[in-house]
Amino acid sequence: MPCWEVRTMSVEFKAKHRKLLERAIEALGWVHEDMPSGLRVKIGAWSSFTIDLASQKAEVQSSQQSSLNQLKQQYSKEALKRAARLRGWQFKQQQGQQKGVLRK
Repeated sequence: MPCWEVRTMSVEFKAKHRKLLERAIEALGWVHEDMPSGLRVKIGAWSSFTIDLASQKAEVQSSQQSSLNQLKQQYSKEALKRAARLRGWQFKQQQGQQKGVLRK
């Protein structure tokens, strides 16, 4: 494979709530730009990927798979926080832990 060739892949990314996705991006310290069908997520000065909310797919380079996984995890946390808030519960998570606790 030549050094200038970049491989991209299309990954299923089911995000139904745009605002939750935007909150997840911001929680990770990343920036997003609006696009007609979704968002462009900027991870740093040189790294970005797109999420098409209509087709629920993300176009990423193979080296960005771990960043996409991070975003999926953060989106799930934001969804839990929202569900807890709507039901009058509290979502607590200790720093650096993957586990969280919902309390009424």
